[in-house]
Amino acid sequence: MTSRTPEPDTSPIIFDNTVLSNFALVQAFDVLRRLYEGRAFICRAVLQEIQAGIDSGWKYPWLRGRIRLQAINQALDDGWLQVPSSEVNPGDDIVELRLAVEYGQRFGAGEAEAMAIARTRGWVFASDDGAARRFARERGIRLTGTLGILVKATSGEILSLSDADAIHGRMIDEGYRSPLPYENGISSFLNRSNE
Repeated sequence: MTSRTPEPDTSPIIFDNTVLSNFALVQAFDVLRRLYEGRAFICRAVLQEIQAGIDSGWKYPWLRGRIRLQAINQALDDGWLQVPSSEVNPGDDIVELRLAVEYGQRFGAGEAEAMAIARTRGWVFASDDGAARRFARERGIRLTGTLGILVKATSGEILSLSDADAIHGRMIDEGYRSPLPYENGISSFLNRSNE
């Protein structure tokens, strides 16, 4: 990994369970910290989902890999990942709650709350769930996901191409269903984009 950081982007980002889990399970949470420190958020519903995953790792021996999700609690303790304030502009908190309930008709509580916050506050929504991404796109919510983050980390020289490819491969090993090939997925994507 190189030491240069990318140009700062001031947009806050709110993560759903999928993206945080992908990075935590392969012990690459430092990538998120280096890209988003000071503007990274997790909503309460996603935090409850993550905690349930951590708890299941303690209760069921075959899920011991879920203990790696503790990186999320550590990020909260360190302060670079935060729970957003429930205090928003007057009236927006009602809109946010209404949107979360509306979105909750189609999605889990974590995705619904994160999308509602992103839409109301103009934040970026980080998700790998295809249905949630389509829904968010239709509503003008800015998006990123695991692949976008790996590409951004590579472009910003936080990760080398070989490191990004290795992380991507480990994510696939942990169950991430990437649209890119296992071998050299990020580098093949970037090479295609540069042609």
